[in-house]
Amino acid sequence: MEHLFPLMAEYFLLLGVALFWTIVYVLIIFKGFKDKACGMPFASICANITWEFTYTFIMPFNPLQQIVTLIWFLLDCIILFQFFSFAKKRSNKRMLYTAAGALMTIFFLLYYGAAVEFNDKMGLYSAFGINLLMSILFIQLLQRQGMQGQSLSIGFFKMIGTLCASIFSYYLHPQSILLTIMYIIILALDVVYMLLISKQEIKIVSQTSGAQKAA
Repeated sequence: MEHLFPLMAEYFLLLGVALFWTIVYVLIIFKGFKDKACGMPFASICANITWEFTYTFIMPFNPLQQIVTLIWFLLDCIILFQFFSFAKKRSNKRMLYTAAGALMTIFFLLYYGAAVEFNDKMGLYSAFGINLLMSILFIQLLQRQGMQGQSLSIGFFKMIGTLCASIFSYYLHPQSILLTIMYIIILALDVVYMLLISKQEIKIVSQTSGAQKAA
């Protein structure tokens, strides 16, 4: 395969994906425990865990990739634990467990189907599909629960990590219109998310300053 980028640049892009997305998960976990609120949408957690399980244990394509996805899988298990732990008391836990199992089964079938249909051994199509879903649901989560479990740094590292993945994926599939569309939409949504987060933070600072002056 002809390389569009120098080999060293490819390694740096892959390192960026691994590093920045690991930072995203760690930040979500720390912010979640601090705020007593899960910082990742439920559907996104199920989608991520299933993808990571699939490409770590069932369809691995690279030993180094297995290590990275295993780390992500374990971190996402902690995030899922946070979701169940911080779910509102009125929530039916049994229904949540059933929903998680059903979603994971559906996602696995979709990932397997996409891998076969598109001959996608690296799971790029499903990975960017998850990423697009996350970008949409993160904005929805912000609107629903405010800054609980959310932060500007989470949005920033998600955007940078995904940008590294998008550039690397483009070198593999420069002819793919579908992937290119997803790269652009995800980037646009991540920028929107960061702008909304910034607006929320400015509002909180203004309210805090106003309360201190009033006191």
